[in-house]
Formats: sequence, structure tokens, C-alpha cells
Amino acid sequence: MTGHEPTYQVKERSATDVTVLVTVPAEAVKERIEGAYREYAREARIPGFRPGRAPRSLLDAHFGHDTFLDEAKKDLEREHLPKALDHLALKPVTPPALKPATLAESTPFSFEASFSVLPEFKLPAYRGIALSVNKAPAVSDEDVDAALAEIRSQFGTLEPKEGDVVQEGDVVHVKEKDEAWDTRAEASNAVTARLVGHKVGETVTIDLDLPEGRSVHTELTILGLKQVRLPEVDDALAKDAGRESLAALKEELRQGLEASRAREHEAKIERALLDRLVEQTEMPLPTALVDEIAAEEMERLKKNLAHPRSPLSFDDYLARKETSEEAVRDDYRQVVTRRIRRELLLQKVAEAEEIAIGDPELEALATEEAKGDGEDPLRYIARLKAEDRWDSYRSYQENARVLRLLREAAAITEER
Repeated sequence: MTGHEPTYQVKERSATDVTVLVTVPAEAVKERIEGAYREYAREARIPGFRPGRAPRSLLDAHFGHDTFLDEAKKDLEREHLPKALDHLALKPVTPPALKPATLAESTPFSFEASFSVLPEFKLPAYRGIALSVNKAPAVSDEDVDAALAEIRSQFGTLEPKEGDVVQEGDVVHVKEKDEAWDTRAEASNAVTARLVGHKVGETVTIDLDLPEGRSVHTELTILGLKQVRLPEVDDALAKDAGRESLAALKEELRQGLEASRAREHEAKIERALLDRLVEQTEMPLPTALVDEIAAEEMERLKKNLAHPRSPLSFDDYLARKETSEEAVRDDYRQVVTRRIRRELLLQKVAEAEEIAIGDPELEALATEEAKGDGEDPLRYIARLKAEDRWDSYRSYQENARVLRLLREAAAITEER
């Protein structure tokens, strides 16, 4: 590399943070400054001069010399930082922070950029992991009855309820302006709790300033009261659910629960194997990255709880959990840390095993999955691509393959 070419080098590096130093030769600096003058000259409307003809001295007098130096500096930073990252094979996971730098016409221009990166780490032995787990719990008659109760609730019907006074737990048919819907009057919901004690035909004014800046100012007219009528648990219910008899429905529910628990059991084993690798791996993570993702998760929680129809406010949520906002934030940090470490280990094993799924194979997997769900494969694949989920679907399938490899190579002892 000659003195006429830019240089890119790592100035400082820790496990998770990097500072790069970029130096642009004086000739390139001069050319960029001249380019800034030409750009301003083309755009400027200065009396007595055609566009592009104004001399530098007049442009300096009109805009200030530092303006052109600043423009050239920004252009050089925008051009050379991506080149430096590519040249040094660095992938920032936080936005690069530029250290203030000064540009002059007759000297090379140097600037520094600092950012966080994912850590390099040594992959521990991942085949033959010894693990002891409890067997999946057997499906009981009570479990089947609970599943049957869920189906029964699906076929429940709403019918008018006698009386005209709203009581706790009632299904209330309300109207707000031109929109009507059913809601349940519950003490835990600050809005619907205001309906309790009022009569059918009354209009209830709701004027609430709730925590986290959420407010509800509206009027709800009570149109009627309803109650849920559940069907009998018999062959007729089974036929409504598309089965020949109650006995056949119960057997199908039992088989479904057993299959579901088997899948959950296998997933639990796979997570335990992955977490065993995490425990054996020295993997510091960038604090800024963890904090950023945790903050996003926290804001998503607050946004969901701030919805007008949310049964809880954020303060209600904290009270019910008997915790604080900072404790919730710390919990998110721990969850995010574990998630990132798991993902990095999965990627590392995939690289070691050369597990990579190309588009033809991925389309075949998506086709099989769509058919299993009774969906048109072409439409399913098109939706994944249109929603920019194709690459995440690829990662999901590659991760699943890695987890199967860990499971098949492990020494699992199942205990009761």
C-alpha cells in the first residue's frame, strides 16, 4: 500500500469493542474539498456569475471556508468507514461513534470510529453431552377433561340474561358512538369495572387518567346483558366438534396431549443441551447491545399494556408481579443475554458442521410444512418472502437441524 491510498487499521480492540483508525491521503482530501466547492458553485446563485463559475474566494466569503471543509470531512467519513469495516472484516452491532476530527487541505485526514462487535469464542465439545432429565409427565384423565372443557367453551352460546343491573363477571353489550361490542365487567379492568352497578339503557361516563400516561375519556351505553350457555358434554358436543362420539373425541384429545408433551419434552432437552454449552463457553456480550434490545422489549411491554382495552396498566402489572420497573428491565437483560448466547452457539455449531440450507432445499421444507398445515405452499412461501421473513425462516430451519444434531449425539438419561 502506497502513501496515495487510504489505510484502515484496528487501533484498539477488546472482546466486544473495537476502535478503527482511518487515514485518507492528502491528495484525496484535496480532491474532496475541491468537489465540495464545485457542488456549491453549481447550486449557488451569486449575482454576476453563472452557475459553476463563482471563484473559491467569493464562495468562502459567502458561505465560510469551514463549510467546505466540513462537507468534505462528512463525505470522506461516509465513504471510508464502510470500506474500512469491509477491509477489516468487522461487523458492528451498535452504530459506530465517530470521534471528533479536524480536516485540513494540505495534510492527510484521520478519524476514529468506535463500536461494539460480537465476541469471538472457542466452541466447547458439543457431541456426547451427558444430561439427566425427568420423563415427560403422563397425560391424566383430568388433563383430558380440561382439554374437553376448552372445546366445550368454544361451543358456548351467548344468550340474554335476566335482570338489568350489571354485576361482576357479566358479559355486557355496550355501544360507543356507532360501534357496539361485548365485554366482560371485571374489577381488574379499570374501564369495565365502571359498568358494575349500572342498568341496561344507562350511559356510563368514563373519565379516567391511568398510569403511564394512558387516559380513557368516553361514554358507554349499556345495551343489554348476556350469559354464556355451555353445551352438555355428550356425543352431540363431539359431533359439533367433528368427531363421531364423545369417546372418540376424548381419545383424540389424549393422543394430541401426549404428542404435544412429547414435543415439549424434546424441546426442553434441546434447550438444556444448548444451555449446557452456554455454561461451558466464555462469551462476553456488548453491554450496549444487550441494553438496547432489552429496552426495546420493555417498550413493547409498556405499549401493549397502554392499549385502551388492556386489562392491566403497567403499574397494575408491576403490582401484580410484586416487582419494580428496574427489576423487570434486569429480567429482560438476562433473557436477552441468554437468547443471544444461544443464537451465537447455534451459529458456531452450524459453521463447524457446515450446516447451511440453500433456497431450493428451504423451499422444499416450506412446502412440506405448508402441506402439513393445510396451506397452499406457493402462497406460504410468497408470504414469507413478501414479509421479509425468508432469511429468518432459513435460520429457524438451520437452528432446528443443529438442535437435532445435539440431541442425537447426546447421552440422555431419563428419570421418573
